[in-house]
Amino acid sequence: MAWEQIWEEIFRNNEWGKYPAEDLVRFIARNFYKVEDRKSIRILEVGSGPGANVWYIAREGFSVYGIDGSPTAVKRANERLDKEVQGWNGEIIQGDFTVIPYENDFFDAVIDNESICINSFEESNKIFSEIYRVLKSNGKIFTKTFANGSWGEGTGEKVGYNSWIVSEGPLKGTGYCRFSTKEDVLDLLNNFQIEEFEYITRSYQNGEHEIKEWVVVASKK
Repeated sequence: MAWEQIWEEIFRNNEWGKYPAEDLVRFIARNFYKVEDRKSIRILEVGSGPGANVWYIAREGFSVYGIDGSPTAVKRANERLDKEVQGWNGEIIQGDFTVIPYENDFFDAVIDNESICINSFEESNKIFSEIYRVLKSNGKIFTKTFANGSWGEGTGEKVGYNSWIVSEGPLKGTGYCRFSTKEDVLDLLNNFQIEEFEYITRSYQNGEHEIKEWVVVASKK
């Protein structure tokens, strides 16, 4: 369940997700801006959606790869890159990232911007194992996930371990969502070396509710 059909409807009917978040930009800048030959750096995003992050990475001159289950998202990402980033290097494909279709030790970095957390804990374990496999030695992972206590948790229908189809908040209507404790994240990343482990919040409705997120950078041991 690396992707649900509901996201095809979301991407088909909504125009959003055009620009990367600051924390993702900071991750790329800190780790790769000093590389002289940027095309030699291969970066994969799992759950690349309509292409905000891959667009930014391609514009910065890196070789960019994306995988998403939504044909609409993949089409939009490719069209935007072809139009706005002349001569970009890499590929954006439709697929299931529980089985990443690349060889071992292929990528310098893998990005997960709240895509893995729409999967069960068991499926997420498989995905992180695949990410570990395709990363080079000392390769980096950037992963962002909803934290326990975030708005929506505990509402709607419980569908698995710490997982809900929520009935409130900005995640309403997006299907399966898993909310992680710090221990959950550490468990899922137990094969990696943690380098940064941050907790961020933002309020909604004049401070009445909060979205809480873990942002983690780790490397392949």
